[in-house]
Amino acid sequence: MSDSYPVVAPGRWDASVFVPAPRADVFDFLADPRNRPRWQASLDRVEMIDEGEPHVGMRWVDRLRLGPAFELQIIGLEPDEMWAEIGSVGPVTAFVTLFFEDETRDGVAGTCVHVVARVRGQRLARPLGWLATGLMTALVRVDLPRIPRALA
Repeated sequence: MSDSYPVVAPGRWDASVFVPAPRADVFDFLADPRNRPRWQASLDRVEMIDEGEPHVGMRWVDRLRLGPAFELQIIGLEPDEMWAEIGSVGPVTAFVTLFFEDETRDGVAGTCVHVVARVRGQRLARPLGWLATGLMTALVRVDLPRIPRALA
């Protein structure tokens, strides 16, 4: 994995979801890779490499229902504010950052989770990175509505 991580800023195409639960609860649920199969439709299982509470440097493997396995690592963690990961397979590297903020919708207090997902291809695979970013963004939009149900 690379030692230099991109600075990611939300764009208009990035996804978000409202979760009718306190920010600390939403953060704790999403920051723990072991919970991913509960809300990520493409994921078969998670195999932890590092145990314990989520922390910067924690590693695990996402075993997808279809496609290659990804080894991922937490690269940023600011409790109740931000969580970020990096994962690589072959010549592509994926970066995902979650931002958390309090929000009230229709009189219901909860948390808005903003998701920024980017994929970078190296050298000749650069166009593959652009294509994979679009695909990953579409998958994120499918998975996000599952989070409130999984957390309930």
